[in-house]
Amino acid sequence: MKINKIMTKKVGTIASTATATACSATMKELNIGSLVVIQKGNVEGIVTTWDITSKCIGSGKNPNNCTVFEIMTSPVHTADFETDVMEAARVMADRKISRLPVIQLGSLVGIVTFADISQAVDQFTKDVLGSWKI
Repeated sequence: MKINKIMTKKVGTIASTATATACSATMKELNIGSLVVIQKGNVEGIVTTWDITSKCIGSGKNPNNCTVFEIMTSPVHTADFETDVMEAARVMADRKISRLPVIQLGSLVGIVTFADISQAVDQFTKDVLGSWKI
């Protein structure tokens, strides 16, 4: 199975020049825990609630003055639209990441999380075991 079958197609994005406050507000509005950082149409990084907490607020910085560029994770690991689910899971486990932006022809087209992969594997297992007649 390819990750394009399980990815979330609507991805929250933000500019690296935005503040941590604006970033937090966008995450709250979209009810998500991360935003892909886009600069001139390219994926520049990823910022999570943990980044805001640990690299901005926890470091004593003012979130109104702290930019996404200062706290984002970069470079960000991405996956091609046609990547196999199990390969994506291996990359995520090896790199200890839980989110993987998905790229097709150089453009951001989705994001896949470890939870997405877990659900897909769980469903696959149920489908396979359900087809066995005992």
